[in-house]
Amino acid sequence: MSRTERPERLSIRDEAGRERTLAAGKDAFAVSGQGTEPFFLGLGPDPAVAAACLPPGREAAYLECPAFAAAMPPLWQAAIPTQFQALAPEDLTPGRIARSRFYLYRQNLRLFPSFWGALWARIQLALLPAPPARPDGAGPVLLVRTAGGLLEPELARGLTALGRTVTALPAENTVTVLREILARETPALFLCVNGAGLDADGLCPALLAAAGVRLAVWFVDNPFHVLGRFRAPFWKKAHLFVTDDWFVPKLRELGADSVHHLPLAASRHFFTARPASDPAGQALFVGRSAFPGRDAFFAGCQPPEPLLETARTMLAHGERPDFGWWAHQLGSPRLWPGKAVRRVGCGAEMAGLSWRSACLAALAETLPLALYGDAGWRELLPAARLHGPVEYYAGLAALYAGAAVTVNLTSLLLPHGLSQRHFDVWAAGGMLLSDATPGLHLFPDALTRPMTFRHPDEIADRARDLAGNARLRAELTAGWRELIAGEHTYERRLARLLDVVLGADHS
Repeated sequence: MSRTERPERLSIRDEAGRERTLAAGKDAFAVSGQGTEPFFLGLGPDPAVAAACLPPGREAAYLECPAFAAAMPPLWQAAIPTQFQALAPEDLTPGRIARSRFYLYRQNLRLFPSFWGALWARIQLALLPAPPARPDGAGPVLLVRTAGGLLEPELARGLTALGRTVTALPAENTVTVLREILARETPALFLCVNGAGLDADGLCPALLAAAGVRLAVWFVDNPFHVLGRFRAPFWKKAHLFVTDDWFVPKLRELGADSVHHLPLAASRHFFTARPASDPAGQALFVGRSAFPGRDAFFAGCQPPEPLLETARTMLAHGERPDFGWWAHQLGSPRLWPGKAVRRVGCGAEMAGLSWRSACLAALAETLPLALYGDAGWRELLPAARLHGPVEYYAGLAALYAGAAVTVNLTSLLLPHGLSQRHFDVWAAGGMLLSDATPGLHLFPDALTRPMTFRHPDEIADRARDLAGNARLRAELTAGWRELIAGEHTYERRLARLLDVVLGADHS
């Protein structure tokens, strides 16, 4: 195919339906492998360029994605050198891999990851030393650890308490580290929080699947905000766990095979908390005015102002314009793939900030309010006594134990959400006052009814009642603490996760 017979740069639609311009030239191919027989993993937009990677007339084998081939112009097929042999995926045997020198058209892994990811992983695994044989499910749990991650240390402790060996993985360069591990052993499970360590093109999940390692993703935030960064649909075959059960049917509708509700739980160190002298006698709120990188994440996603006004009116009347409400109002945009879902999330986030600000302002008018968070609160709540952020594993438990009442305001990004405060405050022996999130259905009504409110104008009276009624406070704290300790620890959550993922292999 000569340059005069085709455009300089062809473009096709990728697996997700997005238009992609195809790279040209020899540099579009990555060379790897330990053998000598040329093997092309995709020929790219010009088979003549692929042939030019080899000495003239050199024989070679190739595999092509059917969707890619179908998108090429008629002259593409005619330009394939006659000495090139077409193979099928089943021809990619360990013997063929061992004697091949691979030429991978680099864009393939992004264009059609469902086709190429599994083949790439098969090659990678075949080139590694075979690890010692172990009973299925007996290997370690690979736990991705992020810098500053709050939940992962608790998960590591819980897994260890359940008798599992835990191997920590970094959230960066995970594929490289994973290859090194797979050369030594076969893990039982790869576990990550909010998709940490998983690449957009699904190479890490493909490698796990090829090695027979199960993948579990625990979403503690809105899962669609996480899934938006993945181009490949690998997550549909993973074991997905969500802290908010609202998302279970939504994920299943998109094709997820294994979705389970797994709420947050109490961290063990809160059960040994000693009350801090400050903020004794005060109402306490601990939280950020915005999640890190919020403005960049929602850039260009501003919702219509009339909808925001409607949302604020709903909040004043005890209604919740949550993520589901915003999705409906904005015409139910596609939740995956792509980033259209961020406009939905932006609306819920902005409404949530209005909710938090209105409730805390109402509380600060009648009770001393100690607020631990970022500087963004200074402008939003000038009447509050603002402290800096507090460390989760350092001073937070003592604050919960010592406060007259700790306020929880659930994110509207999670329609049925709960926060760590719903578990940790009670474990610390504190008193929680929460908005009436539907997620409270997890607990007995007799315990949730006295500590919830629906309107901003209810919060101050409810806080005074809880702080001033010693008998009610003692009864609620004792009941909640017993419930949390018996049913809502991370050991119990992880035991269920292992049962779901490993089944009979879990012991």
